Amino acid sequence: MKREHLLWLASSTAGASSLLQFGQGATFDYPGVRFGADKKFSITVFSDLHFGEPSWTGGGKGPDADWKTVGVMNSVLDNEHSDFVVLNGDLTSCEFVAPENVTALIDQVTAPLVDRNMPFAATFGNHDMSKTCSTRIMSEYMWGNIKGKNGKRLSLTTSSVSGPYEQVGTSNYYIPVYASTGGGNPQLSMMLWFFDSKGGRDYGKVDANGKDVPVAGWVDDKVTSWFRLTRDAVRQQQGRVIPSLAFVHIPVHSTQAYQDQGREPATAPGLNEELIGHQGEVCDSDNNCNYNGADTPFMEALVETEGLMGVFSGHDHGVDWCMKWSKDLPNNSPANGNGLNLCFNRHSGYGGYSEWTRGGRQIVVEEDKLGENVLETYIRLEDGSVSGRVTLNSTYGTDRYPPVAKLKSTGL
Repeated sequence: MKREHLLWLASSTAGASSLLQFGQGATFDYPGVRFGADKKFSITVFSDLHFGEPSWTGGGKGPDADWKTVGVMNSVLDNEHSDFVVLNGDLTSCEFVAPENVTALIDQVTAPLVDRNMPFAATFGNHDMSKTCSTRIMSEYMWGNIKGKNGKRLSLTTSSVSGPYEQVGTSNYYIPVYASTGGGNPQLSMMLWFFDSKGGRDYGKVDANGKDVPVAGWVDDKVTSWFRLTRDAVRQQQGRVIPSLAFVHIPVHSTQAYQDQGREPATAPGLNEELIGHQGEVCDSDNNCNYNGADTPFMEALVETEGLMGVFSGHDHGVDWCMKWSKDLPNNSPANGNGLNLCFNRHSGYGGYSEWTRGGRQIVVEEDKLGENVLETYIRLEDGSVSGRVTLNSTYGTDRYPPVAKLKSTGL
């Protein structure tokens, strides 16, 4: 594919805004970020922050909880010195938030990043998508208004798939990561992919009975088609496989199939304190849930993507392990993931259910090891300690690790 055709493909679905220019490469002229001088790229992932949840819900503890969540973010970032932050869904419990208060809440969510001039990207979760909150409005506000102390735009969150809001959602896009060397013309080294698994409620709509209108909780087939087309175009233009990471709030069904089969704590260390909720799960008013297989095309696209080092999700507050999908899983299509790594984040916020110690997932990719499908990842807890450190490589899934302590947060 010619370079101008690739650029048209990237920009034609992006709407009015383009990605922030943290770095550009002559061979792949699309704005992104880059590896540091130490030849590492370190990402902190905060998930399920649940800002704005009132105390009467039982899960949240009101404004005090939000300030404690800011404290979690500050502690993790002070300990990690990351290059980039991903807010991986459920930034808010927006079903409790009036439309006029959304932007102030986003300011609070991103304040620790503003203080550090930290570039970031977001996916949106089922609690961000509500009758009173639009994730597209959130994304646009981040793009235009969240700036660092140096005055530079920090958000790379955008929307690259056109279509109805309730069908495709918002946070479907990619960010290039360029090489540490090359001056103003660095080589494309890695891709970060972001997907919207939706869920929640349609913005501003009610049905004939005056009830909120639910939105399907999976990555839409149109988004999957965009991913395949763009991924293949990048590979053709570059003439090689580009290593990548993917972020989506609600995990795919294979994670629950793996859990059902019997996760081994020594080879997949981490919290495993609830039954996984996943994409394609449809529940009735009595909370009887069935799986409809709607995320199958998305799982197939992930499995077939060469160089995809890991897929990172949140949503389930009591789960934070990583799995290697290298064996057939029952009642799942595709059955085998060809060694794909799928990881859960730690519940980061004091809003939302569960009392397990809050924290953020850390991902460290070494530039010199790109192409080997290897990275280090662990949970940095709010007290500064580390939990569940593992190396995702060819032997992950057979390597044995010490058990993870089931610590609980204090206060509130």
